[in-house]
Amino acid sequence: MAQTVDPKSILFSLPTLSDDLPELEQVQGRPEPGALILHEDDWSQLEFFSPDRLAEVEQMLRAYKPFEAANRVGAGWKKPFVRKIARQPVVRGSRIPDRLASLVGAQVALAPILMSAPSVGGRVKNGFSIPLGGNVTLYGYEDDAGIAVLGASLGRDPVDHKLTEAFARLNAAEGLILVDWRQQLVLTAIEADGNIRVWQP
Repeated sequence: MAQTVDPKSILFSLPTLSDDLPELEQVQGRPEPGALILHEDDWSQLEFFSPDRLAEVEQMLRAYKPFEAANRVGAGWKKPFVRKIARQPVVRGSRIPDRLASLVGAQVALAPILMSAPSVGGRVKNGFSIPLGGNVTLYGYEDDAGIAVLGASLGRDPVDHKLTEAFARLNAAEGLILVDWRQQLVLTAIEADGNIRVWQP
């Protein structure tokens, strides 16, 4: 017997989405083995910001709390919290991906590919990826001012300390903060005793 479902009863699996997606270029042929492929919903779920954006990030996470209370239903969401962020350089300058890769002891690889089911959308224009090993990869893209977006992707069974080590080095060298939008927290600094300073609303 055929059944119908009220679309309003279908819950979202992600609590928050980024309002901005990068410009894409067409992918010729099949993606290369080992290429970083992201679903568009996963774009910028974990991302770095320059330290001067901390107050803005904190304000957005505070606004997220009442939204969560109104829209969370068990493990799902009636609608996602859409983040609208004016993009400013995370790190200013040219050839920054090479410098960041050197800081974290890795090498720059091809730009990530964004997809939306069921087909590949395209490769991020002016993009790059920096595989850290352990199914952890930094990624982003450049514009005329520097790095516009610097995100982190955790694959299956990631080695978490790879990202922690990368944060420590990027924070020490550039002061970068790391925002986990899903978990609603910000890694802001490394304390003198080696512990990570974490801010939560």
